[in-house]
Amino acid sequence: MRICFVTDGEEFHGASPEERALGGSETALVQMARALARRGHSVQVFCRCPAPGLYHGVIYHDRTTMTASVLRESWDVLIVSRFFGAFSLPFQAGLTVLWNHDILDHSAELARHLQTIDIMFVLSRFHAQDYAGKLEACANKLVQTRNGLDLGLLERAAAGVTRTPGRMIYASRPERGLKLLLEQIWPRLLRQFPHLRLTICGYQLGNTPIHPSLQKKYIEIERLTQKTPGVEVLGPLAKEPYYAHLASCECMLYPCAFPEISCIAALEAQALGVPIVTSDRFAMAETVLTPQFRVGGEPGSNGYIDQFIMAVQSVISSPQQAADRAAAAKATVVSHNSWDAIAGQWEELFFDTMAERRVKHPMAVAADQIIHGERLAASRLLQRPLPAPHESPPPDPNENALIAELTRLIDLTTGPSATPNIGVVSIDHGRTAAAIAAARPGLAISSADEHGPAASFDLLVIRDVIERAAEPDAKLKQMLELCLSTGHVLLCVASGAWPLICPGHASRNFDLDQDDLRELLAGRPAVFSFVPQGLVKTGARAYRAGRWLALAPVDGPLPGKITLENRHLRARIAPSQVEAEVLRARLL
Repeated sequence: MRICFVTDGEEFHGASPEERALGGSETALVQMARALARRGHSVQVFCRCPAPGLYHGVIYHDRTTMTASVLRESWDVLIVSRFFGAFSLPFQAGLTVLWNHDILDHSAELARHLQTIDIMFVLSRFHAQDYAGKLEACANKLVQTRNGLDLGLLERAAAGVTRTPGRMIYASRPERGLKLLLEQIWPRLLRQFPHLRLTICGYQLGNTPIHPSLQKKYIEIERLTQKTPGVEVLGPLAKEPYYAHLASCECMLYPCAFPEISCIAALEAQALGVPIVTSDRFAMAETVLTPQFRVGGEPGSNGYIDQFIMAVQSVISSPQQAADRAAAAKATVVSHNSWDAIAGQWEELFFDTMAERRVKHPMAVAADQIIHGERLAASRLLQRPLPAPHESPPPDPNENALIAELTRLIDLTTGPSATPNIGVVSIDHGRTAAAIAAARPGLAISSADEHGPAASFDLLVIRDVIERAAEPDAKLKQMLELCLSTGHVLLCVASGAWPLICPGHASRNFDLDQDDLRELLAGRPAVFSFVPQGLVKTGARAYRAGRWLALAPVDGPLPGKITLENRHLRARIAPSQVEAEVLRARLL
């Protein structure tokens, strides 16, 4: 599958978890993207990316390039992490997923995007209840998943680390429980166990970019850490050194007063066999598997504080019992929370969801395939031949821009004194050849017969032909034979929902894009270009169309084969008005 992740917020790239401290949702995205890439999927990420590039098989882009990509690319699965405003953009994807990492604070904004979203991932039962309770209409889209862990990194970081008696750790955001710990719990623990030391990891209290409403609270907490005895602040750490510190601790202390929807810190502690004393509320009741480590009551109440201290006392006084309980939790977390296992579950869900819509709504899915030029895939879905449309494609809505781009690419192959023989194969009765000849009157340009003599042209322009063939690779092979071995071929294919943009484009068998052209050209060095031709909004759907152009040398291996396998993945259920128009035009 072709999978695209989109997020906002903190800057990161594909190696950030190994290089510096990184937020939980950002780390989760990096790890899930890697896991899906390991399963053979093509994965891209759009984020605030300071160093775009390829990391662990995943391509990272800066968000500033996203708008242009939306207008020229399609994906099988689009996964938006946290910031659901991204659904306002006209993404072209077979399946759209919202991966939630927060409680629902903006239900009205989410409601505006519900028609666009197919699956909404939540991270716990508590998380699901929060969303369904605040926005009932989203309940049937909710799917519970889990946070994962890089188990290999945990194991490497903990290798050779010994437990330090009396070393405690706090590693969640400061506002979620650190003030309660420092003011009301730690002083009492220190009086009973003077040897205790508290390590604080995570956000650098004074220098973290935070919402102004939290700034005053952070300053207050920072002052508390400075005047509280037995406390060391390590601040933000990359994962490996953080895990080494965590593995050396006797216990994690987290008097959680925040509505956690999962808590990665708790998972990490359990995966390292470190006991964690925390609240028996929110998702902590699901994430922390040892009931004896969970404290009931209202965080901050006298009863809660007393129980919390008693739970820590039990860990310190009965270390073997605490270790046994932590070991049992570790075994469960390790077996359930690897990113590879979760990626496999996502993959199965994505395929099943796409298959289910084809079974339940075959005509609507076939209609979507038809308007995207996937006639053969629609025919396979309906298990019958489709009517042959009568068409004579008119000029593109932006024909002048297309001709200008074609001539620009032609110029790349022609020197100032060269007089190449240029042929144009198209289905528009010579219109393209005439337009290019008018733009470059000094060149020898003519319409070409696709069944003409071999080795006739230095450059062959092929428009609206390859994508209409039942076997694009065989058609391209035939076209290449018209060229000199030292020549070039310039492909011009229609991509996207052309019948909605420009009626008369109804007989494509394949909706080819840049990746398809790369596959067809079989490793030849190529120059790619995209000419957008329009965008049509139909209800919650946005359809785009454009032209992919690819200039490549003739010399090279046989063209790669474009098969029907997985051509259905980007198909969605067409809106009723689109399905009706396809049926009215007798295209199904």
